[in-house]
Amino acid sequence: MASQSHQKGSRDFGKTIIQITGPDGNGFKIKPKALDIIWGGDPRYWKVPDSDDGPAELLQVCWLEVSGWLELSKLAADKTYKVSFKVSMKPDAFGWSGSPVYLMAKVGGNKFIWKSANISGKPPGEEFIIPEDLKFTVKAADLITGDAKLNFGLYEIWRGRWKGGLVIHEVEISPVPGTTP
Repeated sequence: MASQSHQKGSRDFGKTIIQITGPDGNGFKIKPKALDIIWGGDPRYWKVPDSDDGPAELLQVCWLEVSGWLELSKLAADKTYKVSFKVSMKPDAFGWSGSPVYLMAKVGGNKFIWKSANISGKPPGEEFIIPEDLKFTVKAADLITGDAKLNFGLYEIWRGRWKGGLVIHEVEISPVPGTTP
């Protein structure tokens, strides 16, 4: 029996997708087990967690594509949200110099919005957020569309260079303070 070379996310609300409540409204933490990871099913390229809670470790790929989605019905209408990946680098990380990563998001049937981030030179073992200081917000204004989802992803597919040593801890979707429905 052949194994799948790509990981299809396990969408188990409460285990791999966790709702968090804060002063500005509800947000979500999405664990790597809930993400679709290209080449994530092949242990030569990724070390994916067996548990619902663990991080996913990139061993080596030349095509980085990690994506997921959340139903817009879980977000408040007319509120602005931020999508970010919490990651860290292994001491033996390689291939990131001159290869920025791109974070993209799409609300319903709208166009993708994106930000790039340079992750080369980050201290090994320290968790950081992609994007760091870049504002990346999505507005959940239209909950009644043909595709009522927030689609998001982290990509580096354009350079064709081998890279490794990236650890993905979680994705966070959180309300931007000061925006009200």
